[in-house]
Amino acid sequence: MSGYHFMNRFYSVLVFLLIITGLFTLSFLQESVLTVKEAKTDKIIWQERVEEGTTFAIEYLHSVERTPVWEYFEVKKGEIFLTGTLYESYGAGLPFLKKNNYIVANDKFEIKDINKKLDNIPLRVSDYAKHKLIYGDEEYKLYDITQPQNLVVISVEKKSKIRLLVEEGKRWLRLKN
Repeated sequence: MSGYHFMNRFYSVLVFLLIITGLFTLSFLQESVLTVKEAKTDKIIWQERVEEGTTFAIEYLHSVERTPVWEYFEVKKGEIFLTGTLYESYGAGLPFLKKNNYIVANDKFEIKDINKKLDNIPLRVSDYAKHKLIYGDEEYKLYDITQPQNLVVISVEKKSKIRLLVEEGKRWLRLKN
């Protein structure tokens, strides 16, 4: 009987140590995460794990021309690069110089191969401009996710796997309530 009690306690301690070791390991493993945060509160309003070569876009209506504008980005070495823009008309605040790889096709103007590194993307979200984040096959209406005129910052952050699990758990609990 005492051998059984000893083995039961041994396995309990072993399981406990394995859990602690796993949590410790997860706290050091890092992942790159594309994050959209409210600048004032630092509140995360959207985030997703990213890998090398992940692409995303921001779409909005130009405030003067009221035509769609798309800005294309790529994650390279954990940083954001502006890779191109697409727009439908010339006008105030829209590119007009023929730089980079400039193409006119299908009644649209496109600038490719910009390859400009950005530390982050500050964006004043507007329900007038209808700012959207396009990631994969999904479209996220930033003007619905945060208050109009809020300044958000889009960036790539390194986060530990354990931190991501905690944040996802908190988000899941908020959604459930």
